[in-house]
Amino acid sequence: MLVDGARVAGDFEVDLAKMYAIVLDGPRTSWLSRLRFWLFDYELHCVACYRFGRWAGRLRSRNRLLGVLALGVYWFWNRRNIRVHHADIFRRADIGPGLLLMHRSGIIVGPAVVGSNCVLHQNVTIGQRIADGDQGLPTIGDDVWIGPGAVISGAITVGDGCTISAGTVLSKDVPPRSLVGGNPGRVIAKDYDNSNMINFHVPGVRPS
Repeated sequence: MLVDGARVAGDFEVDLAKMYAIVLDGPRTSWLSRLRFWLFDYELHCVACYRFGRWAGRLRSRNRLLGVLALGVYWFWNRRNIRVHHADIFRRADIGPGLLLMHRSGIIVGPAVVGSNCVLHQNVTIGQRIADGDQGLPTIGDDVWIGPGAVISGAITVGDGCTISAGTVLSKDVPPRSLVGGNPGRVIAKDYDNSNMINFHVPGVRPS
């Protein structure tokens, strides 16, 4: 898992490369198309807000005044995302490079650990399992695809290369390369290849 450490490229730079490759036309995308993408792609805006919040937190450790100002900007930006897009990716979540939101609406991510090259769809929730008194948070591996309406909660580990089907409610560990579905979530296939769904490789990281 590649999280919160030295990386070959900046996290947001990799996020953009993945978005360009999947949503646009990769490196051949024109500057005009990229400009429209920057202005009007709200999934990009939500990812950029999260990455800005992470940067602002690091800035505060170096320069308290500038960091507090930057965190203020993040707070207003994130509140707008919550109100307008119904998306809230908490800046204390530790998410690796190559994050892709396929549909932003209803995505809620608490201070969990999420690996590199992950895909999130609408109405995904990742956080604590409060009902059972479980204050722990999920640890999600690299190259994980999470379908619409999935809920991943509690101090569990989701292995690299897993595929979480739409509507899954997952509250227990699952091994790498599992296809998971149902409520409660369970492994319905092992050694499942989701490479066509992820459709991207983070530079410098060996695929799962």
